[in-house]
Amino acid sequence: MQKFLAATAMLLISAATSLAGEFSFPSDAPVATVSIPDSWQPSETEYGVEATSDDGGTYISFDIAGDSDMDKVMTQVFDFLSENGVEPDPATQKDSKDTLNGMPFEAIDWSGKDKDGPVSIGVGIIGLSAEKIAIVTYWASVETEDRNMPEVGKILATVKPVN
Repeated sequence: MQKFLAATAMLLISAATSLAGEFSFPSDAPVATVSIPDSWQPSETEYGVEATSDDGGTYISFDIAGDSDMDKVMTQVFDFLSENGVEPDPATQKDSKDTLNGMPFEAIDWSGKDKDGPVSIGVGIIGLSAEKIAIVTYWASVETEDRNMPEVGKILATVKPVN
């Protein structure tokens, strides 16, 4: 998740972008908010929000989980990747820990492939509170990743818990 974490660093020096309004997620009992550009066509999911870059090369989602449903949500994340033909290469797995917007952030990333070719894959956990986490799923074509990384950083810069 080196590039994923690099996006986090880039957010600190990036210029403003045209972001959509904040998404509070999940909508039935909001725990966190994030802003995503309208061009990424963000949409609500069962546990959060997802979006794909306007060039179709980068996917990102944010899902909320707690003690009672963490296993279910994590299973859904990996099932989603598998159902979309995303295959991580276990030999490339990298684990990292950092902070994101003052919150603990742990990530696992891989190189891999999908039906279109080489991809970068990341699953991160943001500690929103003692009871809730946000699970970030990231999947990007190696071909378009560098182009979309600044926007990913800007999106990550907006993640915050609902007070």
